[in-house]
Amino acid sequence: MIKNKALFLLLSLIVFWCEGLMAQLPSVDKIYTPNQLEMIESQKNLVKQNREAFRNSLSEEQKNILKNNSLSLKERQQELMKTLSSSQKEVLKGNRESLRRLKDDFTKTLTEKQKSTLKQRKHHLRDRRNKLKDYKSGFDGRREKLKEKKQNFKERTKNIKPKPKP
Repeated sequence: MIKNKALFLLLSLIVFWCEGLMAQLPSVDKIYTPNQLEMIESQKNLVKQNREAFRNSLSEEQKNILKNNSLSLKERQQELMKTLSSSQKEVLKGNRESLRRLKDDFTKTLTEKQKSTLKQRKHHLRDRRNKLKDYKSGFDGRREKLKEKKQNFKERTKNIKPKPKP
């Protein structure tokens, strides 16, 4: 009877594991068309070029602000924004606008099926990230339960007295 239960449990775990593998969402390469993948690549290249052009326009003082690790990321950004010239601010604004236009052009090329698949993928990734955070933080009490079980086991092993030999 115990063997049957164990066998049933093992088979059900294998089935659920296989279903989990089958239910995974398709990769990005399978969602987008080749033209859309080219658009994504051109967006990445544009961001890299804009970032490089902006970094080249920074003075030594501004670069030192960015390298200052004693400040938080937000504080560094605030300090840098205070020191930017009007032309540097215009470059940033132009970069944001061109990126927004490219993003809008790209979203216009998406079909309804692609949009729904991407939405599902986004929710799936968000859920996985939250589960991982919960697991790492021990939020659901698993760590405490495990520690308690270990402690109970140690106490039980201490209480067991060895049988005397005849």
